[in-house]
Amino acid sequence: MPRPSDLPTHLTLTLLRSSRGWTQRELAQAARASSNVLSGYETGFRHLSLRKLEDLSAPMGYGPAVVDVALLGVETLLTVMAPRPGSSLVNPTEAEWQRIQRAVAAAAREAAEKTCEVLAEAVRTARAREDRREAGEQWERLRRLSFRERRALVESERELQNWALCERLCAESEKAAADEASRALELAELALRVAQLVPGEEEALSQIQGYAWAFLGNARRVASRLPEAEEAFKTSRLLRDADAGSTPGLLDVARLIDLEASLFRDQRRFDDALVLHDQALGISHPGSSTYILLNKAFTQEQMGDFDAAITTLEKASVQVDRKREPRLLFGIQFNLAVNHAHQDRHAEALAFLPQVRELALEMGNGLDLVRVLWLEGRIIVGLGRREEAVVALEQVRGEFTTREIAYDAALVSLELAVLYLEDGRISEVRILARQMLWIFRAQGVHREALAALKLFCEAAEREQATVDLARRVADYLERARHNPDLRFE
Repeated sequence: MPRPSDLPTHLTLTLLRSSRGWTQRELAQAARASSNVLSGYETGFRHLSLRKLEDLSAPMGYGPAVVDVALLGVETLLTVMAPRPGSSLVNPTEAEWQRIQRAVAAAAREAAEKTCEVLAEAVRTARAREDRREAGEQWERLRRLSFRERRALVESERELQNWALCERLCAESEKAAADEASRALELAELALRVAQLVPGEEEALSQIQGYAWAFLGNARRVASRLPEAEEAFKTSRLLRDADAGSTPGLLDVARLIDLEASLFRDQRRFDDALVLHDQALGISHPGSSTYILLNKAFTQEQMGDFDAAITTLEKASVQVDRKREPRLLFGIQFNLAVNHAHQDRHAEALAFLPQVRELALEMGNGLDLVRVLWLEGRIIVGLGRREEAVVALEQVRGEFTTREIAYDAALVSLELAVLYLEDGRISEVRILARQMLWIFRAQGVHREALAALKLFCEAAEREQATVDLARRVADYLERARHNPDLRFE
């Protein structure tokens, strides 16, 4: 390696000046140096230090990094042009020397490109981490505000118009989708607006806009707006395809594919959904593959393939980190209990509940505890503990009614109706039906579901409701939750 004093700075100065198209006189004027001194530097009669080279390069718009790269190029050239080693009976021929020189040049180019690649990726990773940290702080500021206030801030404050905040809003939208479709929609729409306001070239922004469109599609799906959800996912794909090479790995494309699989599941296109789940798993990183496995297991459950769902969930459980991802572990254990119950393996299903309840308590989400109690009620019915089950389900119905979660209140009411009817408690079924009337005025229950529910309530009022009717309506509501086009038959 040459010493600083041996660096070919004089040749590098000539290279940089010529590349810019400047004469020595133009550079001398810009750098406030004598033309004679500058000529001495370039011919090598005057010593040109690296610091002085950087000073002279600055007026031409070259920073220290460009100077370093130019030096490397000149050094590589001089190495290739260096005299052959001393005499030997087995020296390479002239043709062989040319091949050696070509190999040296190629190796130098490859090493430079690789180093540049590695260092650029390190900078991207560090910047992405910092951007996400700042987005977390920005979300903490926004989450206490109303939707209108958030929108106004996003429109007016440039610092909020960034890709990382869009990503965070998408994640918050997906989190909200489990229980509050309207909030999920608001957050996804805000994420898309942020993506549209991010500064930069239009082509480069296709990636973040395509990302936001997928989460808007997911929010529309849980709001039972399936045709609009399908359009959103189509838009997402078109935008991502238009910018497939921009900042690869920054945003988790596997999650977007998996979200679209959820739409296919709600459309009862199970085979298409499984194809997308597997496609997502094929490109996922460890941080997202567990979520995808959980979602795939839910698709298998909806298909009635409970063995496959259990196998998928067990695979996911091996990957999850309880300390870092308690909610993910909660989902896996909860659904393992559900699928065992579907197979009438109620004792095994019940064995999962202590850990599931412990995780719910740990996370401090009251609605999680309500859903655990609901699952427990369903399981102990299968174990023949009917009185306990009725108490549990009545408590769950009260919680959903208080929270105005209409769809789930309707489902648990129908499950209670089945138990009442099996016990011959006809008058209590009529009272139960009257207590369900608020559901018809609530948000979140689509027209076809209301029609099926109305049919049951009218039969209950006439004391003509049957166990079979209650079960059929409950089964229909389960299948039609996100599919308003599915009709009750």
